[in-house]
Amino acid sequence: MTRSGERPGSLDSPPPGCDKFFTMTSDSAAEQFEFLMRGHVSALYRYAYRWTGDVDQAEDLVQEAMTRIFQELPQLLQIERIRPWAARVMYRIFVDNLRRTHRSPVVFVGRSGSTGAVLDDDEDDVEAVADTWDPAELAEQALSHQRIALVWPRLHEQHRVVLSLHEIEGYSLEEMAAILEIPLGTAKSRVHRARQRLRDLLTEGTKSPSPTCNSPETQ
Repeated sequence: MTRSGERPGSLDSPPPGCDKFFTMTSDSAAEQFEFLMRGHVSALYRYAYRWTGDVDQAEDLVQEAMTRIFQELPQLLQIERIRPWAARVMYRIFVDNLRRTHRSPVVFVGRSGSTGAVLDDDEDDVEAVADTWDPAELAEQALSHQRIALVWPRLHEQHRVVLSLHEIEGYSLEEMAAILEIPLGTAKSRVHRARQRLRDLLTEGTKSPSPTCNSPETQ
């Protein structure tokens, strides 16, 4: 059963009202904070929902990130590109939560069915990231947005993160590596593996089994 307003089979969930995330004290600092962050809340929620695959977890993640960012208001006032910086803060919280869940004997399973396993970093510099990852390729293989949305919850959390930032939101590999605070080679490797895993999920069940010696084709 899904929450009101949540769309099954979609990579996005309608964000709650922005006011939900501005519950700090009503003073000049809070007003400054709201002025700086209001235009970024919807994007942060979009990232959080794609990373977690769950409405409640996404809202909690954004709320925790906003609280953390408010505590860093002096630094926020000096930031030129707020959204990537805020995404980095939220990603740190996301990873901390995954690690905490991973250490816990009780593993939380979100509405999507995904768990909080942590993906080990891979330092391999995979140059194949620059290969053909063209939307036209997906179209030629009839891999529609709806099909991607259906398999999205089955992707590892870190695969969702890199695909959402790099492929959907359009961050460069260098920008994504800065947000995730990982080496560029690791960023390339994660994107490469995430793309491959998505391809595998999309083509699951579409390949015909090889004929055996007893099959009609060989007789």
